[in-house]
Amino acid sequence: MAKSYSDIIQEREAILGTFEALFKARGLGALHGRVFGAILLAVDPVTQDEISEFTGYSVPAVSSALEELVRVGLVARQKRQESRKNYYSSRANLDEIMRMVLKTIHDDYVLVVLNRLQYSKADAEGTQDPKLSEHVEFIENYEARLRDLESYMNRLLDVPLEEKK
Repeated sequence: MAKSYSDIIQEREAILGTFEALFKARGLGALHGRVFGAILLAVDPVTQDEISEFTGYSVPAVSSALEELVRVGLVARQKRQESRKNYYSSRANLDEIMRMVLKTIHDDYVLVVLNRLQYSKADAEGTQDPKLSEHVEFIENYEARLRDLESYMNRLLDVPLEEKK
C-alpha cells in the first residue's frame, strides 16, 4: 500500500524529532539535530537553502548550525564548479549514529529510571502497609521489564559492525 503525502511528512517529522532530541541530549541544540537529520535524509549533498526549506528554519539559522556541524566533523562542506553555493553531506556512519541513539536511550532513560526505582523500592520495603507492599511488587515487575530491555539493548550494542569496503 502506497503511503500518503501526510504519512510521509509525519515520518519525516518523527525522524527529525528524534535527531533533535538526540542532539539536545548531547549538548547541541534542536536546530543542529534537525539540520543533521535533513542532511541524512537527503539523497545527494544539499545546500543551505534546501536545508532551510526542508527544516523550516531560516537560512541564517541553518548556516550557523552547519558551521558547528562542520566544525565537529559530522558534516562535510564542498563546492561544485558549476555553482558558488556550498553543498553539505553527512560524514557520519549511520550504524554509529544508531548505536549512539541506543546508548543515549540506555544512559539517559533506562538507567535513570532503574536508579529511581531502586530508591522507591528501598523507601517502601520493610513496611507493614499492604498498599506499600503492592507498590513494591509493582516496582519489582517494572524493574524486571526494564532489566529485560537493558539486556536487549546491550546485546544490540555488542553486535559487531560490518567493515566498510
